[in-house]
Amino acid sequence: MRRASLLCTAAWLALAVPPVFAQTQPQPQPQPAAPEPSAAERLVFQQDHLANTRQPGALRYVYVEEAEGKPRVTDRAVITLSQGAAGCCDVHGDYLTGALAVNLPDIPQARGNPVVLYFLEGEVRRLQRTTNGQAAHFRRRIRQSLVDAATVSDTTIRWGAKDVPARLVRIAPFADDPFRNRFEDQAATEYTILLSDAVPGGVYQLRALLPGASAGAAPRASRTLTMAETN
Repeated sequence: MRRASLLCTAAWLALAVPPVFAQTQPQPQPQPAAPEPSAAERLVFQQDHLANTRQPGALRYVYVEEAEGKPRVTDRAVITLSQGAAGCCDVHGDYLTGALAVNLPDIPQARGNPVVLYFLEGEVRRLQRTTNGQAAHFRRRIRQSLVDAATVSDTTIRWGAKDVPARLVRIAPFADDPFRNRFEDQAATEYTILLSDAVPGGVYQLRALLPGASAGAAPRASRTLTMAETN
């Protein structure tokens, strides 16, 4: 289990270049210049989400899952920030429970909020479990959609009894997947990532939404992780 966790974390971090989730990640050897990252990549994978949270504490999130014909599921996630040898913050995640749990290695001297990794990895594992597809393919499609198919818009969220600025990143990574016929019932899933510098940890909400079968129909499924409180 530990080895699998290390591998999947490495897979996401390898996709996020340059990584900010761990300040201590090894520096790559010189290579030909890569294309400039998209706005969505910068916001999701290169932003210093924890810039406003550089002290020990906890970021708490509430998870809600709803699907047609199934009971509503609620759970929680806690990202714990602690004082490390080089200062704050080393990060440990307790992400959901039971079959939904995702266990990843602790990250020393984190800069990006790893709740993004936990949520996306949870989605990848769910797709792998329900479709018998390959985790690497789903990770790659999500990452590539942030490169060339994401939309980024300005919005506001309600936080601390007032409206604060936020950025909304939206992707539909499997809309044009050449293999979507193998998991057609889930290929229309859309993901949104709601970020705000006014929120401790910088990440307010992540959501996966499977739209209704027709225009105006209720969503067939949704999975939402929303910041609840801090201490």
